[in-house]
Amino acid sequence: MATLLGMHTIERHRIPDTDEALRAEIRAFIAEAIGDMPAERRARSWMGFDADFSRRLAQRGWVGLTLPTEYGGAGLGHFARFVLVEELLCAGAPVAAHWIADRQSAPLILRFGNEAQRQCHIPRICRGESFFCIGMSEPGAGSDLASVTTRAERTAHGWRLNGGKIWTTNAQHSHYMIALVRTSGTPADRQKGLSQVIIDLARPGVNIHPIVDLAGDAHFSQVFFDDVHLPEEALVGAEGDGWLQVNAELAFERSGPERLYSSMVLLERWLAWQRETARAGAPRASIPSAWAGCSPSSRPCAGCRSA
Repeated sequence: MATLLGMHTIERHRIPDTDEALRAEIRAFIAEAIGDMPAERRARSWMGFDADFSRRLAQRGWVGLTLPTEYGGAGLGHFARFVLVEELLCAGAPVAAHWIADRQSAPLILRFGNEAQRQCHIPRICRGESFFCIGMSEPGAGSDLASVTTRAERTAHGWRLNGGKIWTTNAQHSHYMIALVRTSGTPADRQKGLSQVIIDLARPGVNIHPIVDLAGDAHFSQVFFDDVHLPEEALVGAEGDGWLQVNAELAFERSGPERLYSSMVLLERWLAWQRETARAGAPRASIPSAWAGCSPSSRPCAGCRSA
């Protein structure tokens, strides 16, 4: 089925029955694993870090679902992963530990890394043993990513890394970072001279400082690199191709449904509060018409999908 949007045709597809069939097993697992978890914890969802939960998912083959079987993945299609992501996020499952590695780090390594990097990292990601964070933003380079100043300089045995990253999600809990760094030129060269490297965050010279927000949480960190020595094989892809690669990585990051589904627990709690307020006879705030008929037991509905 196709619809027209401007001059573009968008193909709409029905999720295959074989992938839809995964829902029952996933829901049963979620009910057993987090059935008694309070809503305020479930509302954190993809910001909820629980390494044990991620490893339990991995044991069922649900981390690295679309990755090739030769690297420990399940070798399934993207519709299967969509079903898994939809169920996990709508239920408020604490998926943060493996999320970045599964969503973008492993696919990036699969696409641009060499065979040694694939064999080293992807199986451990699929087993829930290796967690990754993203090294893009810097204090002076957020939206303007091409102005990064963190530099990796060649040495006789690899690279010497200096600089830092900020707003790095769960860096304090991660084993590795894939970072966009400058390997030649200056920030004035913009997209030229950028490369990506895999950083073992346990290496000497790496200092991670969690950033505590107003709610008392510390999802983000600032990471400093002070003469961090990286091996030659830390380079991902070709030197100087960092801009091409980081855009591909951002496509992995921004193309999923999580920015919608990760809010579903909050939406459900708001709807429940509206109903309780109405039953008590107090005035209630306006409910968008598409959601007015939703209930926590209606799966799926027109305006939202319930856990």
